[in-house]
Formats: sequence, C-alpha cells, structure tokens
Amino acid sequence: MGGILAATLLLAASGYFSGVSWLALSDAVLRTTYRLALAYGIALVLGVSLALVVGWSPFTDLLFPFFDILQNLPSFALIPLFIYFFGFTDLMIILFAVSSIVWPILFSVLTAIKSAHTDLNDAASIFGARGIRRILYYLAPLSYPAMLTGSIVGIAIGWESVIGSEIISSVSGFGAFIKGADVTGISQAAVAGMLAILVIVFIVNRLVWAPLLAGSSKRYAE
Repeated sequence: MGGILAATLLLAASGYFSGVSWLALSDAVLRTTYRLALAYGIALVLGVSLALVVGWSPFTDLLFPFFDILQNLPSFALIPLFIYFFGFTDLMIILFAVSSIVWPILFSVLTAIKSAHTDLNDAASIFGARGIRRILYYLAPLSYPAMLTGSIVGIAIGWESVIGSEIISSVSGFGAFIKGADVTGISQAAVAGMLAILVIVFIVNRLVWAPLLAGSSKRYAE
C-alpha cells in the first residue's frame, strides 16, 4: 500500500489529476460504497441465518449440493432478470450484489458447522443447547470466525458486482463514472477513482477486518 500512496503523491505533484472533478468523483465513489455496504448487510443477515438454520437440520447434506449449484450460476448472466423485475434502480444493484455476496458467507458458515468436532456437538447437547439455544449459544459462536472469512471474500466479490452492474445499467456511481471516461484510454478520473477505492479497501481491512480476525483467533482458538 505504501508504494501505491507514493505513486499517487508523485502523480498528484506532477499535475496528473489536475483535470479531475473531485466532487463528482467523491459522489460516485460514495454511492458505490453505500450500495455495497447495504448489500453486505442484507447478505450477512440472510447468509448467516440460513446457514445456522440449515446447518443443524437433518436436510443439510441434501441442501448443500443445491446451494452449490445456485452458487455456480454465472452472476452477470442473471443481471437481465434483475433489470427486468427492478429496472435501472438502486434496488436492482443492491439485490444483484446480495446475490453474489451471500454465497461465500453461507458456505463458510455451513462448512464450519458441518466440520465441528463430534465432541463439541455432544457437549452442547449434554449442557442443554437445543432449539434456539443451540443456535445462539453454540452454532453462532462456533461459526463466527468463518463468518468473518466469508464476509471478506463476499465484499471483494461485491465490489465487482456493484461496479459491474453500475456500468451495465448506467445508474450513477463509480461504474457509470468510469464508463463515461475517455474511450481512447484510461482517464485521470478513472485512475483517481480506482485509487480512492483502494484506499477505502485498505482502511476497512486495517480498521475492521484485521482486528476482528485477530480477536476471533484468540477467543475461539482451540
């Protein structure tokens, strides 16, 4: 990251970004980030809830291949359906991103539950962890590290989904912003936008994911 910041400062000092409309760029990046954050929140609740319910049910082995088939459907091949039902709207972009982000979270949590040691399952049953108590006090803490890992992968996919759908639909955001860049090559505005997103990803990783992963590895280490 230090190299990227150094290159950015050199470009800025040379006047490379002099023609960039920073107000328009900031608005575009914030719109995209907002859509991604909202899509992640929905995908997190949906993916974790579904994994916790399915993970301890007798239908886990039956549903796992079904989810795997759905996960492997090409996401951008489905975008015409989202456009047909929701139009060129924020809702379409957010729901399309949810359909991409949810799978890493769902499979990470499901895998953690399925791979739990038999001793842990037996201990939970002995101490009365049944029904909703089993989900809240056993399965949820057990799957917390996996939820973090799935979230990191899901958000990485989410950036692609949100920006890609913005490019396709021309809805205002970073995708539409870079779509309007010079057709002759990469414009200064596009470079500035990509650097801005890299900075956002770096800050979130350092301030959110790194502490959460460090805390979970200490708290839930066997």
